Amino acid sequence: MKTRNLAILFLSILLLATCKPEEKPKLVVVIVVDHLAHFTYEHYKPVFTQGFKWLADHGNSFDNAHYEHGYCATGPGHFVLGSGLNPGPAGVLGNYWYDRVQKKDVYCVGDPDANELDIPANQVSYNKVNGTSFGDWLKVASPRSKVYGVSTKDRSAIMMSGKNPDLALWYNYRGSFTTTDYYTDTIPSWLHDFNKNFDVLGYRDSVWNTNIDIELLAEYTHGDSFYGESDRFEKDIYSPVFPIGYEADWDDEKVYGEFPGRPWMDRAVLDLASTIVQTANLGQDDAPDVLNISLSTMDWLAHYYGPFSHEVMDHLVKVDGYLMNFIEFLDQNVGLEHVTFVLSSDHGGLPLPEHWTHVMKKSGGRVDEARYQATRNKAYAELDSLYGSHDFIHRQGSSYYYNFSMMDSIGVQSVLVDSVLQTYMESIEGVYRLYTKKELLAATPDDYLAYRLRNFMHPELSPDLYTLLEEGWLFRNPYGTSHSTPYEYDSHVPLIFSSAKLQPTSIMDSVAILDMSATIGDILGVEPLNNIDGKSLLSRLISN
Repeated sequence: MKTRNLAILFLSILLLATCKPEEKPKLVVVIVVDHLAHFTYEHYKPVFTQGFKWLADHGNSFDNAHYEHGYCATGPGHFVLGSGLNPGPAGVLGNYWYDRVQKKDVYCVGDPDANELDIPANQVSYNKVNGTSFGDWLKVASPRSKVYGVSTKDRSAIMMSGKNPDLALWYNYRGSFTTTDYYTDTIPSWLHDFNKNFDVLGYRDSVWNTNIDIELLAEYTHGDSFYGESDRFEKDIYSPVFPIGYEADWDDEKVYGEFPGRPWMDRAVLDLASTIVQTANLGQDDAPDVLNISLSTMDWLAHYYGPFSHEVMDHLVKVDGYLMNFIEFLDQNVGLEHVTFVLSSDHGGLPLPEHWTHVMKKSGGRVDEARYQATRNKAYAELDSLYGSHDFIHRQGSSYYYNFSMMDSIGVQSVLVDSVLQTYMESIEGVYRLYTKKELLAATPDDYLAYRLRNFMHPELSPDLYTLLEEGWLFRNPYGTSHSTPYEYDSHVPLIFSSAKLQPTSIMDSVAILDMSATIGDILGVEPLNNIDGKSLLSRLISN
C-alpha cells in the first residue's frame, strides 16, 4: 500500500509539473536567428551572458529538434516555422525554383498582384502560398488579437506572419523598412518616422570591430583570415579580417546592400520590433498578440566567414546584448510574466569546408566546378548522340526537369535519360546521388535522407532528377559556405520555449521543427485552420 501511495504521489507531481499553463500569455514573441545551427548555438552558449542566457535560463530547450525536409533554406524554413506543414507538398520548393507550369523561375513569396506603396518594395506577399500560420489561427479565434512580423528578409517576415497579419515589414535594400498593399492601404506614419531615424547612410563612416578578449576568440574560433572565408572588400590582397567598414568608393546602393551584413542590422530589426510593441499596444489586453522577429544578419556572416569565425562570434555576442535590451524593454512595457518567447532558426549550415576537413578532420570539400560542367557536357553529348538533342531537359542548378511531351515526340524514355545523367554526374567527387522524383516520393523513414527529400517533393512541380551531394561537400566556390541538405548540420537547430514560469530544462526527445507552430497554437488556445504535419509539444514543457 505504501509503495502504491508513493507511486500515485509521484505521478501527481509529474502531472502537475507538465500540465498546461492556466493563463494564456498576453504576447508571444517568436525570435528566429537565420542560419543558427544547433552546434553553433551550443558552441557559443558558454560565452552568452545576456539575452540568449536569459532565454536559456527561463526555457525548455528541445535539443534534438530537426527539420524533416531535405532542402534547408530560408523560405522553406520560415514556412515550416509558421505553418507546421512540410514545404514540398505545399509547393514551397525553395527560395526560388523553376515553375514547370509557368515555364519560368518563381520566388517563394512573389505576388504580381502586390504593389509597393510610398516606400519602394518588390511585389511580394503570402497570397500565393498554400498554408496558414499560427497567427492566422489566432486571428480567426480572437479577432481583437494582433499579429506582426518583422525581418531583414521579406520572405522571413512574410512566411512567419501568414495570410492575415496586421502588418509584415522587411528591409528593401534601399535604406528603409517597407511592406506592400497586400498588408495595408497606407504606410503608417510611425514607420516613416522610424525609417527617417534609421539613416543607413549615416553608418558610412562606422567601423565594425570586436571587443572580445583575444584569448577568448582564440578558444572559440578558427582565427581571423582563416582560408576559406570570403573577402568582402574585393581587394587584391586576401584579407577577410576586422575591422570591417565601408570602402570610400562604394556608392549608396552598395552601402545599402552591405548593411545587412553588419550587426547594426539586427539591432535595427529589434528596435523596429520595440516600436511595433509601443505603437500597436501589443500585450496590453486580454486578447493575446503575436510578434514574429527574424534576425537575418547571421546568414550573411555564416555564408561569408563560417560559424567558427571572429565575425560570427562577435556578432552573436552583440546580438546577445541586443536581445537583453529587448527583453528588458518588454519587461517594462508588457511585463515578462505575460510574455512567452520561442527561439529557433530556419536552417543550420555546413562549417567552411576548410574547417570541416582540416580542423574537424572530416571528409568533404568543394565540388570542382570545371569538372562538374565538363562532365555534364559529356552527358549531354551522349544524349545528343542518342536522340539528336537534349533540349527536352531544363536544368536549374543541379536539378533537371523533363519536357515529357517533347520526349514522347522523339521517342525518348525518361529512364534512359536518368541513367545517362546518373552515370556521369555520380562519378564526380562530392556527388552522392541523383534521385529520381519517383523514388523520392516512394521513400520510407528507414532511409532518412531520401525521406527528408520526400518531404520537399511536390508530385507535379518538383524536378524529375534531384542531386544530393555527399555529407561535407558543397557547390559554393572558392570561398564561404552554405546549406540546403538533409544532413544534421543543416537540419538540427535550436528550439526553446521560454517564459518567467518555465524551468531551464534540456529535453532530448526527438522532435520536429514542424511541431513549433502547433505548440504555439496550443499555448494560445487556438486550433489550426487546416490539417498540419506538426504536433503540439506543450504537454512536455516543465514549469516552475
